[in-house]
Amino acid sequence: MTPTTTLRCARCLLSALVLGAGGLAHADTTGERDRSPRAERSTERGEGAANVRRDTVEQQREARQDRRDDARETRSAVRQDNRDARRDTVEQQRETRQDRRDDARDTRSAVRQDNRDERRDTVQLRRDDRRDDRRVAHAERRHYPSRGAVVQVLPPAHRVVAHRGGRYMFASGVWYRPSGSRFVVVAPPLGIVVPVLPLGYLTLHIGPSRYYYLNDVYYVREPRGYVVVERPVGAPESIEDDVPEAGLQQFIYPRHGQSEAQQAEDRYECHRWAREQTGFDPTRPMGDGSSAQVEAVRSDYYRAMGACLDGRGYTVR
Repeated sequence: MTPTTTLRCARCLLSALVLGAGGLAHADTTGERDRSPRAERSTERGEGAANVRRDTVEQQREARQDRRDDARETRSAVRQDNRDARRDTVEQQRETRQDRRDDARDTRSAVRQDNRDERRDTVQLRRDDRRDDRRVAHAERRHYPSRGAVVQVLPPAHRVVAHRGGRYMFASGVWYRPSGSRFVVVAPPLGIVVPVLPLGYLTLHIGPSRYYYLNDVYYVREPRGYVVVERPVGAPESIEDDVPEAGLQQFIYPRHGQSEAQQAEDRYECHRWAREQTGFDPTRPMGDGSSAQVEAVRSDYYRAMGACLDGRGYTVR
């Protein structure tokens, strides 16, 4: 190849290269102009998505933080509630123990006061009972038959007492001995023992000893019962009656085999009940009212007495 031809070919090749480079630059410029709006829109969408994701992540982070805060506050509130509940429980237990101590103290105080009142009432009741027993004794002494009197039939509630080979009958403070088919009122022999004394005896303190006085007979208490003794030295010459005559007399028969101790207790309890119901006491004088009124009240008393004894298993006549 000649140098001219070679130069010509090189120029042609250079021209082609220049033309190709210009076409490519034109094509690139055109493509960039065509792609610019789409790229901007795509970028905007990408940024929006990123913002959404970022907002979502932030919201999730805030939600987690809120949940943690709520859980922390809940745990704190629960712990505080538990502390308050324990404190309230301890306080309630303390108050309960204090209330129990106060109740126990009040109960002990009330029991002690009740015991004192009961002892005082018992002492007063015993005094009243002794005073009533003396008055009953005075009233009933008027109805004792005289020594040597003879009766055809013994009272139903009598007791047979054997003494030194002999037989004696004891009923309502009166001693009897058989005399054929009848019975004679006698003075009891010294040393004879009766298990129970009926209502109406007097308790006498003479010297260091205690005696029981009933129907002009003195008794001393011993394990077997009440033993008849001589009139003690220092005893009053006579015991004067200081109440009016009772007017009526009741005969009481135990339907169920009650012991004499039970009979005496029932008789006294019914006497007290009849006295409370009617306001009449045969052991006390009644200065007010006419004799008819007194007799009416006395009759009411004995009817109440009979009703009470009948309810306790006795036949009253």
